[in-house]
Amino acid sequence: MTRLLHDRYYAYAAEHAWDLATGDTVRMGDINVNDADEPAPAPLIEVLDHGREGEPRWLVADTSAGPRSPVVARRAAAAARVRGFVPIAADVYLRLRDALEAELQHRALLLIVHPGTAVDVGRAALVEAAARWPRPHVLLTFSSSRLSGLAGGHSLVREARALYGSRPTRPAVSPVLSDDVLRHVARGARATEFSHSGRHAAAERLLRDVASALIRRQALVPAAQALISLGRLTLERGRAVHAETVFGEAAAHAQTARDEPLSLTARIWQAAARTDSGQLTAGESLCRATLLANVLGGDERARAEATLARILMWQGRLEEAANLELRCSDVDHETVAFVTGTAVRVLLSSGDVFQAGQRVRELLDVAESSSRPLARVLALAAHVRALVAMGDLAAVEQRMRDLHRATQDARTPLRLTRMRLLLCEAYHRAGRTHDADRERAYLRRVQPAAPPLLREAIDRVLRGVADPPARRPPQPPRRHLVTSIVAIAQEHEQDRDAVSRVIAFVAESLQASRLELCSADAGPATAVLSAGSGLVTQLGPRILEVGIAIGLRGEGPGGECGVPVRLGPRLLGALCARWPVDRTPPSQSGDILEVTAAIIAPRVDAMQSVARDVAIASTAIPELVGVSEAIADVRRAVTRAAAAPFAVLIEGESGVGKELVARAIHHLSPRRERRFCDLNCAALPDELLESELFGHARGAFTGAITERAGLVEDADGGTLFLDEVPDLSPRAQAKLLRVLQQQEVRRVGESFSRKVDLRIVSAVNRDMRVEAAAGRFRQDLLYRLDVIRIRVPPLRERPEDVPVLAQHFWQAAAPRVGTRAVLTHAAVTALARYHWPGNVRELQNVMSALAVAAPASGQVRPSLLPRVITGATVVTATRLSEARDQFERRFIEVALARTGGRRARAAREMGLSRQGLMKMLVRLGLDSRVEPG
Repeated sequence: MTRLLHDRYYAYAAEHAWDLATGDTVRMGDINVNDADEPAPAPLIEVLDHGREGEPRWLVADTSAGPRSPVVARRAAAAARVRGFVPIAADVYLRLRDALEAELQHRALLLIVHPGTAVDVGRAALVEAAARWPRPHVLLTFSSSRLSGLAGGHSLVREARALYGSRPTRPAVSPVLSDDVLRHVARGARATEFSHSGRHAAAERLLRDVASALIRRQALVPAAQALISLGRLTLERGRAVHAETVFGEAAAHAQTARDEPLSLTARIWQAAARTDSGQLTAGESLCRATLLANVLGGDERARAEATLARILMWQGRLEEAANLELRCSDVDHETVAFVTGTAVRVLLSSGDVFQAGQRVRELLDVAESSSRPLARVLALAAHVRALVAMGDLAAVEQRMRDLHRATQDARTPLRLTRMRLLLCEAYHRAGRTHDADRERAYLRRVQPAAPPLLREAIDRVLRGVADPPARRPPQPPRRHLVTSIVAIAQEHEQDRDAVSRVIAFVAESLQASRLELCSADAGPATAVLSAGSGLVTQLGPRILEVGIAIGLRGEGPGGECGVPVRLGPRLLGALCARWPVDRTPPSQSGDILEVTAAIIAPRVDAMQSVARDVAIASTAIPELVGVSEAIADVRRAVTRAAAAPFAVLIEGESGVGKELVARAIHHLSPRRERRFCDLNCAALPDELLESELFGHARGAFTGAITERAGLVEDADGGTLFLDEVPDLSPRAQAKLLRVLQQQEVRRVGESFSRKVDLRIVSAVNRDMRVEAAAGRFRQDLLYRLDVIRIRVPPLRERPEDVPVLAQHFWQAAAPRVGTRAVLTHAAVTALARYHWPGNVRELQNVMSALAVAAPASGQVRPSLLPRVITGATVVTATRLSEARDQFERRFIEVALARTGGRRARAAREMGLSRQGLMKMLVRLGLDSRVEPG
């Protein structure tokens, strides 16, 4: 049974537990899982939300002008627990890490250093956690010093290095060693002689025996040094897994002896062993934690950065590796050779062959003056890499002979194997098949003894697979990215979808916590599209005000930068990116943002044009009430159709508001000053319909005692609305076709025609193409009427409009009957559950009847609604699968109605993922009824 309760408490007895975040003892019955409090500092939440595997972080909360440290710690612990972290005090973690090994091995930790606890405890805890599990652990410490930019009354979170900076390390005080300990240390020094003479097994046995003797005598510092020597020896022989264990033991003994620099040195070598064993993420985590501690001196810190650069290159993250300095002093020639050799590899992978050659020349000068054989091996290996990059195979072969002799002197055969792997690839690219086959045969022989990472690289070459990321020829890093952005911008038909996908792709590529498109086109500057869950950017209004890029060189506040989005001379918006406080923006982020802004500018312009049309339509047609995307499309179609002089065909079921659409078209058109005439073609018999539509002369038929103009003449200069036009008789269809073709009308009983100028708007509640195909409606007349088509969706396809329409009709009906009652949420929910076969007209009638039945004041409850509506959720199916589908359909419709059709929000309320909701919508046939938000 687990002892970790609610990701925060450690049960050490039946009734008691420790609060890991504070170290306090609590009773089981007093544990409050709902530890809601005021939110933690926003930058801390942003860091917790945007962690990466293998990247531990150290943050400092400034509490000089805000809440006290315990308050901030409590809020931070609550925020971390919600986000899947285990909040635990650093000193508590160091005590309980073994007891909680099983519970914490797959978890990220928020390590809290409370005031009164030494900071080095937090550093040790972070390094220990990173060594065990490569999760995005966070170390949180507190400071009461004033930081620039601190807003009064709020805690500020900064990266640790921003507060403490880089500081020199004080050398550790060497303890006085006894003669017995000194004797064992002197005995261990003979291991170097054994190793240089090729007696590696004897050297390993000696170092292991010396380390054990020193540990028994509690001489932990020299024991750790002996273990580091043993680990380096086994690592050089290709036994990376065993070497990692040895380095871990050395780090633990050094930490027990409180020699933090020596412990971190062992951790750096442990990261190197993890790299050779193929544990790249674990090695990266350990390197970054060691660098965050900021304790090591220049050479050891440079070794840590070089080890990290090597890991990043194997992961294909060349740009991050290129950002490391990779320089050190000339004190330790082996360290200089390793750091400079790594720098050469990074430069060659970046395509900077000239600068790589300069560094190789520096390294060869160091190696010539050094007495360390390994330094010469590393220098020659770097030179071989540079010669391979330049394509000089003759020089490569000469240097390989020198390298062969140097590796024999240094007793490091694996260094030669790595270079022969590189030579095999060079032979293959040069087409020297025979030489490449010879090298493959050698690699096949040594492959079983190679460490895992090298073994995998050899296997790739033997199988003829493409080069691993660290050895691929340099590629322009931005070209592929720009091509992808252009492809995404062009592959989507809808402008908003295209811009949204581009922003999401660029945010992921730049590893930004948030990327926003800001615009002031519809009022104050605001974010119209965004990707990522980071804090809202602050640069948008400033860029829109001054019209220039801000923050591209690091001067932006809070890790932000932004560029204007222009189309010709017009400023359309601003594209702003933000990164967490502990993450450095990529060096090319400004260039990428500028290219992205140029690519999406035409799409943004079209998107803003559509938004302006929506705004104009919403204010110009207030009768078409609704918030759904479907009704917004209708409003846009109406505004466009109104400006055109052509006939309009309105499709829709009975009661959806086709006449409202027709009247809106007339009132927005240039004909709005003339008459709007309407006729229901299904309401009159054929004889009266012709007279009503075309007029009649005196005596044309019985009862025609005076001449009379028809609606066609009355609508001259205006609009004629024909409702239910499929019900026109064939004779009336023929006469109407003549009116449309000749723009003239002949009254019943007359022999001459009158010129007319009118626009026909017709409405249908069935598919006219089916009617025409069945011969019930003239094809030629349909072509005349169906120039512009507008479809008005039924109410069941836009359930998010039901609450808005219900309130609209209630506000219109309630004053007429003298009631001041208000609709309850339950009543509106019941209305949203109903499928409304009579559409908007049925809803209007229900609200009128509800106003009559409502009390004079108070609340209108669902019990007053008609039974046909309140019983809409009654299951009528006889099979379980059908009943489940009925319930799920009603449940989803209600949720979508509550959230205005927004799928993401509805999914959260229902406890589903957005993908899960999408699958249910497709299965139930509801996927076309809601907007894609």
